[in-house]
Amino acid sequence: MFGPKSDLRFSAAIISITLALAGSAAFSQPANASDPALNGSVSFLASKFVGGKALDGLSPGTPDFGFTLEAILQRRAAGQRLKVAGATDASQDLSTTVKAMLADTTVASKSAVFGYAYDSYKALKPGLAGKFLFTSIAVGVPNAPLRNAIVSDFKKAIAKDGTLANSNGNAFDYAWAVLGLGAVGQVKLADILSVKLCTLQRVDGGFGLDQTGNTSTSSADSSGLALQAFALAKRTGSKAQLALYAKAIQADLSYLKNTEVDANHWESFGDYDVNGSAYAAMGLKATGGAIDSIRGWLKSKIAPGGGFITPWSNGSGDVYATAQAIVPALGLSYLNLLPSSK
Repeated sequence: MFGPKSDLRFSAAIISITLALAGSAAFSQPANASDPALNGSVSFLASKFVGGKALDGLSPGTPDFGFTLEAILQRRAAGQRLKVAGATDASQDLSTTVKAMLADTTVASKSAVFGYAYDSYKALKPGLAGKFLFTSIAVGVPNAPLRNAIVSDFKKAIAKDGTLANSNGNAFDYAWAVLGLGAVGQVKLADILSVKLCTLQRVDGGFGLDQTGNTSTSSADSSGLALQAFALAKRTGSKAQLALYAKAIQADLSYLKNTEVDANHWESFGDYDVNGSAYAAMGLKATGGAIDSIRGWLKSKIAPGGGFITPWSNGSGDVYATAQAIVPALGLSYLNLLPSSK
């Protein structure tokens, strides 16, 4: 993933609700997540939220919602959270972003998410909807009515054979749907999709974007995300399903091993790939692999002013790389951000 692809308009208004939070494991800093070397990158990323609400896409004023949701996960992993009553440190506050992106409003209209989780025909966009569900749980947002409404729409979008409507075999859509549905406890739906995700695996063992003729190449980012989906599905799958996941995971790991460069990163289009390396690292972490060398490589790409350098960022931090790389640079996967994570 090399940059924002969304051309949606930002329509989610700030919602006037109070997010009162009690102390909970859902809001505590993940174990071993503190790293002073990443403080500048966390601040860099937070500074890129326009009005505190969302990251802009390629066109100023047009947010990229997918990267915004993942940027929330990076900030969550670094210890930022929803504002607690009586707190005075606004620099650690995610409440403005959460109100705009994730909080509940009139469920009948789903106005908080129609700007990105649904298309102009009000059809579910499964990848973003799954990412919404997962991020809501990871951050601990009290938006259960809205989550339930989206789950209801997921049920309508999933065929008996696991085919996901409005997806065209997109591995990112399937993986994020598995992660989101698994995070909210919809394990049967998550397993149906996980089994279908197995069928999207390429001959080389990796995963790619979708089933169109122009996207036949596997990639580190889609392969790493699939590993995280399988790792979550493994917690609840049947014996037969676990056998399928184990086979898919082994082939995926082989693909990543065969394409890894210098045992610490991956490339794309002839140059190093921060986003792909970040996703691959999280997939390895989620399935029990060691990622110290990849973590060290990622941290070597931190710019002096914060943020992760990419081949096209001219030595400065790239917001879209930073929106995906802080979590693995902390030695974590996205699964470590779930309340039930051990």
